[in-house]
Amino acid sequence: MSKIALDVRFWRSSTGGLGRYSRNLLTELLKIDQENQYTAIITPDDLKEFHLEQKNLTKLVVDIPHFSYAEQLTLPKILNKKTFDLVHFANFNHPLHYRRPFVLTVHDLIMHLFPPEQSWIRRQAYKMVVNDCKRAEKIIVPSQSTKDDLVRMLKFPAGKIVITPEGSESLFRLHDRSEILSVRKKLQLPEKYLIFVSRWAKYKGLTALIEAFDIVRKKYPDLGLVICGKADKQSPEIAELIKEKQAAGEKIITPGFVDDKDLAAMYSAAAVYVHPSWYEGFGIMILEAFASGVPVVTSNVSSLPEVVGDAGLLCDPRSPEEIARQIEKILGDEKLAERLKMAGLKRVCQYSWAKMAEQTLRVYKECLKKD
Repeated sequence: MSKIALDVRFWRSSTGGLGRYSRNLLTELLKIDQENQYTAIITPDDLKEFHLEQKNLTKLVVDIPHFSYAEQLTLPKILNKKTFDLVHFANFNHPLHYRRPFVLTVHDLIMHLFPPEQSWIRRQAYKMVVNDCKRAEKIIVPSQSTKDDLVRMLKFPAGKIVITPEGSESLFRLHDRSEILSVRKKLQLPEKYLIFVSRWAKYKGLTALIEAFDIVRKKYPDLGLVICGKADKQSPEIAELIKEKQAAGEKIITPGFVDDKDLAAMYSAAAVYVHPSWYEGFGIMILEAFASGVPVVTSNVSSLPEVVGDAGLLCDPRSPEEIARQIEKILGDEKLAERLKMAGLKRVCQYSWAKMAEQTLRVYKECLKKD
């Protein structure tokens, strides 16, 4: 029996995709591995959403935020006392001075390609932590695209990188008419709408999406645009643009951070899911849309073509005209919309959190054998 710790301090749902990855990884690992002893490292903020219980699972609650001095100074001391055989950091940030065997997950290079405004010290700290990822026994990534980026941009050793594609939860599914009517009424959604789900960051392509929506509305005046998620403090101009459009009477609905149950129904009720992001390490929201039976229009860059395959329509994310053209293809052709819906439902079956956990467990076993 080996002692394996998972640093899943992004457990809570408010952390978005990182939380979804953390929750599904540990949940599925515990279903297939009763041999090893697992420790979940979480924060006090995660406790109210942490409901896993199993004989080979313990909790280690640490009041240590991500990207903090305590993460670098206090966390390694705690980990060293526990003498874990292997630690899996579920994101790239890890203690530079932790010297026992570890693996980590690099989800994307967003902070490298679109760095947030921060102090010189924080920028240098980020570079040091990312570069130190090369010291890991294995580096887990969700897509071939992310692996290629790490090797090409940051000179990561290709032989250390393992691809474990992510999945979609069973909550995201086809919804019947009564469920769709219920969520429409609850959130005051229009009968026909496009939907976008993510942070309102500049690189997510929201400006182009809103311009594309203006174009499509000329042909489909009753169409709405639902933008889920919340404003990004690094991109205040996006929130301002949305407010301006809403004040001008445009049918743009912003329900904020929606709980998963309502979100799943909102996907199913949409006419098209549109995600014109400039960059994604994987794109869980694409799989969620597929599972919900909604046609997808997304970008022809980074990992998105890899995830979509031939089950969605691709576009240049910086061209509102091209985004609008692809949306109009679906809105104006019921047969195409139905074909994409069926292709998406088939495509999503190729991915699963259970399969990802199996691949991750193989990584653990390989590292433990080597140790």
